[in-house]
Amino acid sequence: MSASSALHEHAEGVHRNGSVPRVDRRQECVVVRVEGELDAAASPQFFATIERAVRSNCHAVVIDLRAARFLSLRAASALGSVRQRAASDGTDVRIVAGQQAIERSLEVSGVRPLFSNYPSMRAALDG
Repeated sequence: MSASSALHEHAEGVHRNGSVPRVDRRQECVVVRVEGELDAAASPQFFATIERAVRSNCHAVVIDLRAARFLSLRAASALGSVRQRAASDGTDVRIVAGQQAIERSLEVSGVRPLFSNYPSMRAALDG
């Protein structure tokens, strides 16, 4: 299953067994998990999911990228824009990157300084 179809299914609340990204509510946070590649093909559905999460009356949205294999520079830059818009509405957007390649995309795109560094999901959820 592609990352884009998996994101769409989870945006609609469908949870399946296996290694598929999901959207969960934990500790008044919305967690959006992504696996695979976050590139031009997956970005529109991913960001639609993120926007819904931001508008869901939670205090924080945690984007779990630990299982992502690729984050395009365009998607990384867009995360910075999402972070700034969400902050103006009182919602904190947090990222758990995990892999060095994902961290590198955040750094090269210039958005890493906008996000606190959370070494684990527990740390991000505890905020």
